[in-house]
Amino acid sequence: MYIHELILDGFKSYSSRVVVGPLHPQFNAITGLNGTGKSNILDAICFVLGISNHSLVRVARLEDLVYKQGQAGITKATVTIKLKNDPNQTNNPLPPPYKEMREISITRQIIIGGRDRYLLNSRIAQVKEIKDFFQCCQLNINSPHFMIQQGKITKVINMKPKELLGLIEEVSGTRMYELKRANAVKMVEKKEQKLQEIQSILSEEIQPNVERLQREKADYQNYVNLKEALHHFQRFDTAYRYFCAKQTVQQGMEAFAELQRERSTLVAELEAADRQREEAEKQLEALEVARAEKDAPLRMLRKRKEETEKALSRLQAETRSCKRDLDMLHISVKEQDKEVQRLEKSLENRRSSRSMEAAQAEQLAEEVERLRSELKEKSEKLQAVSSGGVGASGSIRDLLKTSRSEEARLEAQDFSILQEITYLKSELEAITEKEKNLCSDRALMENSVQEQRSRINELKCQIEALGNSDKPASAIQSALAELQEKQRAFCLEAQEAMQELRSWAKIDVRLPKGIDPSRFAGQIFELVSLKQEYATFSKAMQVRGKPRKKAITYKGCENVSSWRHSTHVLVGGKLEYIVVSDKDASKAIFKENNFAQGRRRVTLLPLSDCHVGRVCDKQALMANRRLVGLPPDDTSGVLRCLDMVEYDVRRHSKVAEYAFGGGLICRSAAIAQKITYQKNCRLAFPTATAEGDVFQTGGIMAGGSVRDVRQTMLTWKRYKDAVTSAEEVAVRIRALETELAPLQAREQQSESLRKSLRLAENQLRNTERLLGSSDAGSCRARMEEVQKLLWEKEQLKREVEVKRREAQNTILRLETEIHDIETNKDKIEATLSKAVKALRTQLKQSEGRLEELQLKTSDVRLQLQTMQQELEGARSDLASRIEKVGQQQQQLDAKYAELKEKISEQDKIEAELMEQATEAQKECQQQNRAADTLKRVAKAKEAKSIALKKLDLAARDREKTLSSAREDVKNLLSAHEWLVAEEPKFNQTGTPYDFKQLRPETARQRIQQLKADIDRLRKNVNSSAGTLLEKTEAELQILLSRKAQVEADREKIREVIASLDEKKQKSLGNTWRLVDGNFAAIFEQLLPNAQAKLVQVDPDDLMKGLEMKIAFHHKWKDSLSELSGGQRSLLALSLILALLKVKPAPVYILDEVDAALDLSHTQNIGHVWLTALQEWSAKHWQTGRTQRKPMYSLVDPHAKGTEEQQRADAPVTIQAEMFNAGLLYDYHSLCD
Repeated sequence: MYIHELILDGFKSYSSRVVVGPLHPQFNAITGLNGTGKSNILDAICFVLGISNHSLVRVARLEDLVYKQGQAGITKATVTIKLKNDPNQTNNPLPPPYKEMREISITRQIIIGGRDRYLLNSRIAQVKEIKDFFQCCQLNINSPHFMIQQGKITKVINMKPKELLGLIEEVSGTRMYELKRANAVKMVEKKEQKLQEIQSILSEEIQPNVERLQREKADYQNYVNLKEALHHFQRFDTAYRYFCAKQTVQQGMEAFAELQRERSTLVAELEAADRQREEAEKQLEALEVARAEKDAPLRMLRKRKEETEKALSRLQAETRSCKRDLDMLHISVKEQDKEVQRLEKSLENRRSSRSMEAAQAEQLAEEVERLRSELKEKSEKLQAVSSGGVGASGSIRDLLKTSRSEEARLEAQDFSILQEITYLKSELEAITEKEKNLCSDRALMENSVQEQRSRINELKCQIEALGNSDKPASAIQSALAELQEKQRAFCLEAQEAMQELRSWAKIDVRLPKGIDPSRFAGQIFELVSLKQEYATFSKAMQVRGKPRKKAITYKGCENVSSWRHSTHVLVGGKLEYIVVSDKDASKAIFKENNFAQGRRRVTLLPLSDCHVGRVCDKQALMANRRLVGLPPDDTSGVLRCLDMVEYDVRRHSKVAEYAFGGGLICRSAAIAQKITYQKNCRLAFPTATAEGDVFQTGGIMAGGSVRDVRQTMLTWKRYKDAVTSAEEVAVRIRALETELAPLQAREQQSESLRKSLRLAENQLRNTERLLGSSDAGSCRARMEEVQKLLWEKEQLKREVEVKRREAQNTILRLETEIHDIETNKDKIEATLSKAVKALRTQLKQSEGRLEELQLKTSDVRLQLQTMQQELEGARSDLASRIEKVGQQQQQLDAKYAELKEKISEQDKIEAELMEQATEAQKECQQQNRAADTLKRVAKAKEAKSIALKKLDLAARDREKTLSSAREDVKNLLSAHEWLVAEEPKFNQTGTPYDFKQLRPETARQRIQQLKADIDRLRKNVNSSAGTLLEKTEAELQILLSRKAQVEADREKIREVIASLDEKKQKSLGNTWRLVDGNFAAIFEQLLPNAQAKLVQVDPDDLMKGLEMKIAFHHKWKDSLSELSGGQRSLLALSLILALLKVKPAPVYILDEVDAALDLSHTQNIGHVWLTALQEWSAKHWQTGRTQRKPMYSLVDPHAKGTEEQQRADAPVTIQAEMFNAGLLYDYHSLCD
């Protein structure tokens, strides 16, 4: 058998399919330049042979064998070896059916990703099957002595003595002996361990068991004697019980018959009571139907009465408020009036006090002015007299001249004015005449003006008729805006509360199609709410600004609203449960909303399957309060959760009891713990405290803080309050909008009238302007203007006449003075001097007094001004208050009228309600009488039912007793068949069953004593002690025989080991001597005049290792360090060839064995191969690679190939026929 063909595809450097072959049956050489993949062909052979050491094929992992590790698109590497086989060959090592095959193909494939598989003749094969195939051919790739790879030659030189001995062992085949010896040693160790185990079992288990079982056997005998005595007394007790049970059966049958007779009598009485009850129910039902027909109008009246009372109370409150406001306004008017009177009086007093001083000051001022003018006049006159008629203002004669000139001017002016008056009168007459001709046109225009003025007055009257309402539209609009702002605040708070609920509690539920909405109730926190006294006011309540009821304050608990935390802690996640009517609705809703896929855990509670646990009723609550030392009615220490919530009793009582019925809120942890963990389980309930401590009846305690507790119910109440408040505000908004609509209409009408008024006034002005610009208008205007000028001129003429008379008087006076001065100058001068002096003195005194008075009156003037301003302000405030009083009085009158109307309406409703209530009361009395009759019948029936139940209970008890006695008789007979045979002896003197001689109680006591003794012994007695003793003794004999057998086996194995050691020593010695002889001959042939040998490290013991010795000209060296590199390679190569010669292989793979040799040594090794290969030619097939020309020269020149093949970059396979056995080399370059 030899390698016929090698196929590579994607392996290492071979990206595509490459076929190497057909190969020569004996010798082949692989040549090529460096890097052309020569070694990869040898690696491919090793790959197919199943090499496990990847470093020998120069990779770290099998996937690296794929071309470029799969990065070039090639993801698998495949190598196939085709073997030629000779079926007729003698000693063919192949197993059937391969022995009969002429060609065998073996393929190995590695795929990126880790998949590795073998194919044997194109069939997928297991790795073990491939290894067995190659081992049959003596080709074990994992311990190859047939393959010499690169670098192995140099490794041999560095081997230690033990490693060299290992090569000899491999060649000699003693590795098999080593394996067998190791197995034998392991077997001996196992035998030794088995002996120890057997001895341990004997000393620790078997022998102690034998002794123990002997003791237990004696105890068991005593136990059997006690059981026999117990059996005797048990037969006696069984006979007594059987005797008593039969007597009980006989007596019970008689009593049961008597009970049946009494029951028949009660049943007849109950049937009569049922008939009476049916008659009473029919009568009551008829009365209820009649009552229901009359209750509907009565309910309507009551509803109307409630609405009227609400409206009346609202009106009364508004009237009281309005009256209170009016009283306050009256009081404020009175106070303001008093203030005005006070200010007026104060101002009057101040003025009166000032008037005297002012009058004095005015008199003094007038007197001072008079004195000053008189003094000036006297002084001027004196000066004029002294200067001969010439004064400060000129002489008297000049004054006279001036006065005469003024009188002449006034006369001329008077004449001029007279002429102007005459002209104006003539013009006025002409204009009057002209106006008469234009009278018709003017009358038309004046009529138009008059009509327009009438229209304006009419519009003003209409505007005044509309007037201002009590509540102007602006005030209502501001109130409406305020309410709308409140509504937005409520809606915002409701939205915030709902967002908070959605974040942890609120679950949106979508109802499936076709399901009745009434089957979905909602979540528990929506159905049950906290009472107002336990809830904190929401922001909505604060926004509304309305006073709320204060929270109820219990004794010893100032802030019960904090107990809501305890409720949330105690109830927990139940508040988020979704309540539905039944299971079908629960499943449909759960599926429709896909709650199974949601992140939040959702629980649905079907009311039909809801089982309410223990509910703490009033009696249990009072008992728990007494337990902790509190009065039964004390709500400050212990309170039911159920009392803190409100709900629809008819619809949601079951839900409330399910969630809140079994919990209590306690003032302190000590009280809570005492209630929960009390001994009376019937009164023990889960409890919680305001601090968040929770105590469960199962022994669980938790809590300690309520800071992070989510206030689900409080947030929901906040949401509901906000929604309710928003709806209330919406109602008020609609009312204001209804009230605002007519006011806005009135304002629109008023605005329209004002607009018409402005247009009419504008039209009037235009008409008047037109009237003024027309001829009639111009005449009229000129006439009025002339009349005005005429009146002014007449007035001016009168003034001029007055001034002219004054000038004439002045002229007369001056002429008189001039005459006096000329006739009596000295006397006049003396008189004037004396008068001037007196006037100056008097003037100085008057001016001093006047200055003093002015200083006094200046401060008073300022005070009077301030007081006047205060008085004017107070009068203005008083007027506004009086106006408000009038408005408020109008509102009060309107409220009184409306209140009177509502009271009359209420009186009518009450009268009608009283009339119908009287009739309803009569019918109710009839209904009560019928109900009393029904109650009496029901009570009588209940009493008879109770008596019947008692009889039934007694009968059942008697029947149970009788049945139990019969069952006892039956069970005793079935369990003890001997009772029938022994029954005649029961309670007979002289028999074993004499119940008088041996009391049954004594027999039972003896039975109990014997059972106690037997139970005491049963704990230690072993009923199978005898059997176990025999079995244990048999096991002891078996173990002793097994121990002897193991000892014999151990000795045999030791003999086998000694025999194996002896065979190994003998085989190893023979192989060493053969290898040593071949080693010396080959080395001397490779290196003439040099000798080599393998010697023992220890002459007495070959197993301590071998070492190589070398000599030149028979002079042995102490070490190999003196050898050159080529000599060391020859030495190693000689040893390898010697080993191969001792144990040849079917195939030899040699990879650059001449790499470290020079040309002369290469030539020598070539001759050695020639010699060696001629000896192996008939049996073996060799491959090899080399880079040396001398080695290649050994090949037949006719088989070297063409020059192009020799120089090609790809490896070239060359076949040689000159040898009977060939060596496959890898030739690098013929030029080296």
